[in-house]
Amino acid sequence: MYCGSCAAAVESLLKRQPGVLDAAVNFAAGTALLRWDTARTGTQKLAKVVRRLGYRLHQAPPDANSQGVDQARKKLQWRLATAVVFGMWCMMPALLVYLAPLGLVEPEATWPLALASGVFALPVITYSGSHFYRAGWRTLRMGVPGLDTLITFAVAAATLLSVWRLMQGESHVYFDAAVMLVTFQLVARLLDTNVRRKATDVIHHYLARSNGRLVTLDDGSSRKLRADEIAPGTRIIPEAGQPLSLDGYVEAGKGLVDFALMTGESEPQVVGASDQLFAGCVLIEGDLRLRVTASVGQRRLDSITRSIHSLLCRKTALQRLTDRIARVLLPTVILAALASILLAEFQGESITEALARGLGVLIISCPCALSLAIPLVIIIGYARLTNRGILLQDPAAFELAADIRVVVFDKTGTLTTDRPTIAALIPEPGWSRQTLLQLAINALQGSSHPIARGLASEGTPSLPPSIGTRSTVHGQGSWWQLGDHSVLAGRSEWLQNQGVPIQDPPDSGMSLHMALDGRYAGRIDFRERLNPEALALVQKLKASGIAVYLLSGDTRNSALKLAEHLEIPASRVMSESSPEKKLAFIENLKRYYPTAFIGDGFNDGLALSSASIGIAINSATELAQSAAAVKLTGGLSGVADIIDFARNAKRTMRQNLVWALAYNGLALPLAITGLVQPVIAAIAMSLSSICVLVNSSRLTISDTSWYSRES
Repeated sequence: MYCGSCAAAVESLLKRQPGVLDAAVNFAAGTALLRWDTARTGTQKLAKVVRRLGYRLHQAPPDANSQGVDQARKKLQWRLATAVVFGMWCMMPALLVYLAPLGLVEPEATWPLALASGVFALPVITYSGSHFYRAGWRTLRMGVPGLDTLITFAVAAATLLSVWRLMQGESHVYFDAAVMLVTFQLVARLLDTNVRRKATDVIHHYLARSNGRLVTLDDGSSRKLRADEIAPGTRIIPEAGQPLSLDGYVEAGKGLVDFALMTGESEPQVVGASDQLFAGCVLIEGDLRLRVTASVGQRRLDSITRSIHSLLCRKTALQRLTDRIARVLLPTVILAALASILLAEFQGESITEALARGLGVLIISCPCALSLAIPLVIIIGYARLTNRGILLQDPAAFELAADIRVVVFDKTGTLTTDRPTIAALIPEPGWSRQTLLQLAINALQGSSHPIARGLASEGTPSLPPSIGTRSTVHGQGSWWQLGDHSVLAGRSEWLQNQGVPIQDPPDSGMSLHMALDGRYAGRIDFRERLNPEALALVQKLKASGIAVYLLSGDTRNSALKLAEHLEIPASRVMSESSPEKKLAFIENLKRYYPTAFIGDGFNDGLALSSASIGIAINSATELAQSAAAVKLTGGLSGVADIIDFARNAKRTMRQNLVWALAYNGLALPLAITGLVQPVIAAIAMSLSSICVLVNSSRLTISDTSWYSRES
């Protein structure tokens, strides 16, 4: 689809079909979300209906969606290039015709110049504007006309009237008006397409990679099949370090699994027989045998992804307002054009003059400024924010972020990093802190456990993983044999079971206990590493009157410890939340306050897409990035920046809409009474678009105004 009015037409047509309970068409994603009564209709019937508008309803592979987007963008670029090149040549002879009354051009030369203007306009009218005509005719024929229909009427009227005048030997033609109309609309459409078509590409890519990943069967043959070829009940062997592709439960074995993608829990969990695992979880270490419980399409991952699509199909207030304006504008302009023709006839004007007056109404009312009002702010703001490390993925972000009153943070990976930091080194007598640290680093070298990653980040040199013999007891600890020496690293209970005497109480939190040759060496306590920008950001948001919440899938104790450090009240801390619980919490909070959610994991996808504005940080998973309206490639401080900047952007959007509507309100009466000729109408239409452009460009004038709410 080329524009929002195309999506509105398809959606309106689908909603009118018998048996369709609800329909939502998302222009950005090129998708239709449908609910229907299977006893009354089906996808084949609905596909025939959509085909009448010139579109196909089909389930395309993800890469085909991306290819279609690229092809559409390239076609628009070629059409715009043609319009600009031939449009300039069309304007030159037209300008000379306008200057003829001043004596700069001989009267006998004006007709050939007018003809030349028409010849140069021909490629623009026939090629560059062709898709407007197709969409305009289809939507008109189906009873759902939009902006394309109005553009079609205006261009057709300008062209036919110009040809008629040329045949009568007159040189007052309006090819240049038709060319400007097509060119400005192509600019608006290309701006809109370049920004909005990125909305769900990453979702498709993530699912394609997950569905096509090879899975090892547990049937003694070690065969591998694609995930989408495996049925429920099949036994499979997950690979360590790789995300699971299917849902299932553990039939045999034991292992350490990272659930952070689905639940947000920071610490890996030990799993065994009968434990349930989901696609997206990662087996860190261990040997498991799973029986598949849900195939591709029925997994929890698929359910969450469908919900994200549903949430992305919702329209914002400004989008709904623009749709309503477009629906009202077409019949209003057509009636106004007919009224101007009748008025001219009543005043005794010739039929040519009456038609020219009607053409002036069509041209001056064409919604170029309206079409540019929001896309221009988006594209200018997009470029501006990109320089700040903030990527806009949804044009509604500017509108929604400006009203934010509550900011909700995910914990793990957002306010904290994926590498824990050392909280305390507690060596036993005879051991130094540095020696204890060096022993731990050497013992866990090459391990994928988060504690090993935390040790590696200390920057202390270590022995290569190949030195000595290593083995792991999943969820308990690691054993390292180096010559005659034996090193144990793990939980206190495990070391005690190995005969190591430990006087300390059992573990509380993340602790690593060390022993050398059966003698206890001490312990290292870890805590989650706080994002260095988190505290300053929370303080800045609170100072500006924005309430801050913490919403995490981690344990209550872990969430409260972090909240205390960030000075977030315990009453605003929600812990042990599944993706569905996060969605419910955000939906409930959003009923009362415009709410932003900042997250990074797959388990945050529903909350990111449901919030008034979802913001994904730089390290976010692909699906979290696709569900979010904004992606931060820099630091967390971008959260405050986007809210401040959005206030200016939304104000500019409203000013542009008011200007566009006020322009039409003032210009229509003048055109109806014949005070504005078609050429002047085309110039006025261009000036209105230029005014919108100048107003939008004010976003780039000040480099510091968007840091202050008072600016």
